[in-house]
Amino acid sequence: MPTPNTRYNTRSDMRHDMRKETVAAIVRRISDLNDQSLTQLSQYISYLKWQEELWHALLDDETAAVQNRALIWQYDFLEAFPVARVASTRSSDLMEVKVETASCGMVQQPALWQHPPVLGTGVVEYTLAVPPGVEQLRLRVAAGIRDGALMEGDNQCAFRIFVNGARLWNTIKQSTSWERITLDLPSLSGQEIVVQFMTDALGDNRWNWAVWGEPQLLGYGPKPGAPPVD
Repeated sequence: MPTPNTRYNTRSDMRHDMRKETVAAIVRRISDLNDQSLTQLSQYISYLKWQEELWHALLDDETAAVQNRALIWQYDFLEAFPVARVASTRSSDLMEVKVETASCGMVQQPALWQHPPVLGTGVVEYTLAVPPGVEQLRLRVAAGIRDGALMEGDNQCAFRIFVNGARLWNTIKQSTSWERITLDLPSLSGQEIVVQFMTDALGDNRWNWAVWGEPQLLGYGPKPGAPPVD
């Protein structure tokens, strides 16, 4: 079976074709709007563009902070979701896991939805190989509760990230806002690793609309012409 990386170009071509069809359909519908609706649409497009520029600026700042390194490999967990293992430590009742756009604090981005089950912890597990030559590895993601969730009192959701069975990061959230995280990992160059995203309702899964925004692994290597890094 092809790996997510070998399918990437094909999936990219499919997204390109779908994008063209979507844009054409939008243009056709825009032509039927009145002036007031056109004004509202223009304002919303400006808002969406601002969101994109903000997110890309964060990535640019993050990449610049890795001195004498170049981004040489990227693993997109949303692209690879079809080969992920979805499970629960107890029961899967009322657990919902999928890939879809999510809004937290009125900021939208593609996300892994991981509403935890009534009992136990929801787990989305990826097994992947880090290419040789990756000298520095970072995991970038945003954790959030989707807008509209009415969580209050003791109703909270736990977020956890495990790599090769070791807990790398965790937090407990209740507010509907993105918490952006960048985690340094060992290079693990040429090794197979297991990455697990977990959510736990802590006894009350009502409104636990947990999402992981654009989770990615970023692999860095030496920049051409840069001096060796100790």
